Amino acid sequence: MAHAMQGVFLTAALVLACSAAAAQPNDNPTGAYPNTANFGVEVDRSEPWFQQCLRVQHIPAPGASVKPASCKSFDYYDKLAQVSTSRAEWDGVRACALASNDFAVLAMLSANGLGVPRDVDLAIQYACRAGGAKAEVTGRIAHLQSLQATPAAKPYDQCDDITSGYMGAICFGIAEHQAAKVRSAFITHLRRQLPAGQQVALDQLANALQAYSRARQGEVDMQGTGAPAAAAQAQAREQEWSREHLAAFEKGVFNLSPPQELAEDDAELNRLYGLVMAAADTDHGRLPGSTVQKTDVRAAQRLWLAYRDAWIRFAALRYPTVPSAAIAGELTTWRSGLLRKLLASAR
Repeated sequence: MAHAMQGVFLTAALVLACSAAAAQPNDNPTGAYPNTANFGVEVDRSEPWFQQCLRVQHIPAPGASVKPASCKSFDYYDKLAQVSTSRAEWDGVRACALASNDFAVLAMLSANGLGVPRDVDLAIQYACRAGGAKAEVTGRIAHLQSLQATPAAKPYDQCDDITSGYMGAICFGIAEHQAAKVRSAFITHLRRQLPAGQQVALDQLANALQAYSRARQGEVDMQGTGAPAAAAQAQAREQEWSREHLAAFEKGVFNLSPPQELAEDDAELNRLYGLVMAAADTDHGRLPGSTVQKTDVRAAQRLWLAYRDAWIRFAALRYPTVPSAAIAGELTTWRSGLLRKLLASAR
C-alpha cells in the first residue's frame, strides 16, 4: 500500500516530465551542420555564432567506453543530483546520449567535464548540432564561449538560455522530475511514522490530491507556446502546496486563519465560483478570451471539495489540536485565489 500511495503523489508529475523530455527535438532531417531546422528564419552565415560552429566543426568527439543497456530520459540530471557519481556512471550517461543523438546532454558533459576531460570547444560543437530556436542556439554558444577562460560557478545547463515556450515546458519537466523525487522521499518518510489509521487517511488524501491536481490543468488557458508548461506548473503547484503544509504541520507550525473566519472565506469562495460560472456562459461555455471551459472548472471544483474533505479527515487524526475549520479555511483561501486569477485572466 505504501508503494501505491507514493505512486499517487508522483505518477502525474513523472509522466508529464518524461513526456516533455522525450519531446525534446533533435530533429535535423537533412543532417545539416549547424542544425537550423527549427530556426524559422534565414541563416546568415556571417554571424558570429555560425562562425563559431564552423570553427569547432571537425573537433573529434570521444566515444563511450560502455554500451547502454537502457536509456532513461533523466539519467544526466539524476546523476548530477547524486552526492557522488562514478566515471562508469557518467560513461553510461554519455553512451545513452550518443545512442539517442542527445547533443544537449553531450554538450553539458563536455562543458562540465563529467566523465570526460572538460572541452568547451567540443561542447560548442554539440550545441551547434543540438538545434532549437535560433535565440536559444546562439545564446548557448555565447554562454559556452564565456566559459572558455574559467569554469562556471554552476554547471552549464541546456536550460540556462531558453527563449521558447516549447523548451520552457521541457525544462520545467526536468525540474519537476527532481522536485517529485523530493516529495516522494518526504511522503515515504512521513508514512512510515504513522499508525495504520493515519496511513489510510494519508492514502486517501494522496488519491484526492492526484485527481484534483490533474483537473487543475483544465483551468489553464492553453493558448500560446508556454501553455503546456503553465498547465504542468498548475498541477505541480497543488502537489507542492500539500507537501509544504504537511512539512510545516509536522514541525508544529500552524500559521492558519482563525476558525471563525471560515464562514466568510466560504462565502467568498462561492461568490468567486459563481462569477466564473457566469463569465463562462458565452463562447460555448468558455471563459472570455480563454480555452478554459465551464465544465472543466466545475469538475475541478468538485474534486477540490473531495480533496479538502480528505485533508480535514487526515488532519483531524494527525493534528487533533488544530481546529478543522482552520484547516478548511486555509484550503478555501488558496482555492479562492486560484478562482480570482481565473476571473482576472478572462477578457
